[in-house]
Amino acid sequence: MYQNPPQYAPAPSLFATPRRRRKLFPAPLVIFMSLFALLFFGGSYLISPEPDIEAQPGLAFAEVDGRDVVLLPYERSGGRGMFQLMARDMFQVRLAAADPASGEVLWDTQLSDELVWEASVLAAGQRYAYVATDAGLMIVDLADGSVEAQGEEVQGLGTAFVAARAAYAHDPENNRILALTTAGTVKAIELDQTSAAAVDEETASAWGERLSAKSSPGIPPKATGSEAGLLPSSAEQVVLEDVGIGDLGSVLFRGPEDGRKLQVSQTAFPGARLVIADGTAAGAATGHVLVQHQRSVNDTAGYTLSLVSLATGQVTGSLPVDSPVEHAVVGPDGTTAVATRNEFVLANGDGSLTPLDIGETDFFGSA
Repeated sequence: MYQNPPQYAPAPSLFATPRRRRKLFPAPLVIFMSLFALLFFGGSYLISPEPDIEAQPGLAFAEVDGRDVVLLPYERSGGRGMFQLMARDMFQVRLAAADPASGEVLWDTQLSDELVWEASVLAAGQRYAYVATDAGLMIVDLADGSVEAQGEEVQGLGTAFVAARAAYAHDPENNRILALTTAGTVKAIELDQTSAAAVDEETASAWGERLSAKSSPGIPPKATGSEAGLLPSSAEQVVLEDVGIGDLGSVLFRGPEDGRKLQVSQTAFPGARLVIADGTAAGAATGHVLVQHQRSVNDTAGYTLSLVSLATGQVTGSLPVDSPVEHAVVGPDGTTAVATRNEFVLANGDGSLTPLDIGETDFFGSA
């Protein structure tokens, strides 16, 4: 007869049971991924140019914390580096505030991410700037560039707002912004206020013919010309006249004085035009005249801006630019802010010309 074998307890293992370890990325892989990210994002930022900028109409001066600043609407397209291309809007319309004395950009605010979209500064008070855009009126806080109200958020306009730049205008005589509504009425916003109120019938009739629901205002005044007034209160003008020798250029004259014109400068500027700001010669408030001209008789590809002293006839400052002047505005101290297609320039009271660096971004795309 067979018997069952005796039962024995299993012998203890001679080897310890290994603990389960969490899987870790190998150190070489972590280092490789870090280096790849650094080269991919950092390298693309270093080798990429700054985004393209294009000035928009409607430059204006304002006062922030007791100092004059210039408000510059512009369009920025593209991105610098792969991070910006992935994380930032490719097309932006922005508004920057710069100190003309130092060139410092105080703030730079994005207004829109639309491909085709324009903004114009109508006026500024002590606290707010009023910007007419293709999406309606924007009220911007001058302290930090934040948008206080826009479109239907503007009290008194609400859903009756018109999404067109031509529906808004500045009334300088009464220090207010006038707005056309979809109901055909005209309302007014006092400077440094954020709500609109109805106007009297006479004002509504007069401004109702100027305001429009069209997408853009009428043709702006020309920014350059062959002649311009020196001061709004004077009949004296400054004129460019050809030297009469082979179309080599034009020289500056001023007059009439006792019925005759006086030559200002001996310099002949090829392809010259006077820059006009607010209806007068740019720079006249500080004793200068700003001239746009070809870089030389043989160089017609680019332009040069030259500031000429009315007292001595000497060129006190020159700066090459890529395109002709499109807009110009004079500040309270006589400084002139000038915009070409893609550059901003200051004509200073001391006779110098300085570029304003607007639109530059850091790694993350912040201005």
